[in-house]
Amino acid sequence: MRSSSALEATIDGVPLTPAQKHAQVLVMIQAGADTTGTALGNTLNFLLTHPSCLAKARAEIEKADSAGLLSAPIQFKQTQKYLPYMIACIKEGGLRLRPPVTNLLTRVVGPGGAKVGSVYVPEGFEITTNAYVVQRDPELFGPDPETFRPERWIEADEKRLAEMESGMFVFGTGSRMCIGKNIALFELYKLLPEVS
Repeated sequence: MRSSSALEATIDGVPLTPAQKHAQVLVMIQAGADTTGTALGNTLNFLLTHPSCLAKARAEIEKADSAGLLSAPIQFKQTQKYLPYMIACIKEGGLRLRPPVTNLLTRVVGPGGAKVGSVYVPEGFEITTNAYVVQRDPELFGPDPETFRPERWIEADEKRLAEMESGMFVFGTGSRMCIGKNIALFELYKLLPEVS
């Protein structure tokens, strides 16, 4: 498949049948149910075990609501625009510290092998990244990478924020990025402000 839309998708240039389209949609929904639920639960766990962070998130929501900036239910775009601290809590807890998926799609080392850091990996070996490890790198996330500190996403300048975002492997990267990423973020950004 080369198209970005299940409705326009093809296999070897042949459009998908209605049954194939239906199957694609079902896979997206089923694949995201456990992972998105895990991210929701992890974010709530971090908020409940860090009362000062929960208080900040609630204050942000109340302030935006009092200003008439939020509808009922809260819309995705409203969270994006008016609730940066809530987004930071989601990124920090539900996605960075406890990624719902730690290993994503493997790659096979090509002809001649490859050097990963200082390690030679022979041709034909399967390799992958581990989000749990990468997302705790102190070079990317500061001297306290094991700490739930949503402020790191708020305080970072543009360059630092881009570096942290590039170290987020929870949805994978590049051409093999999770096709359900936007659906997952949509759900997280809508539900968590409603229940926090």
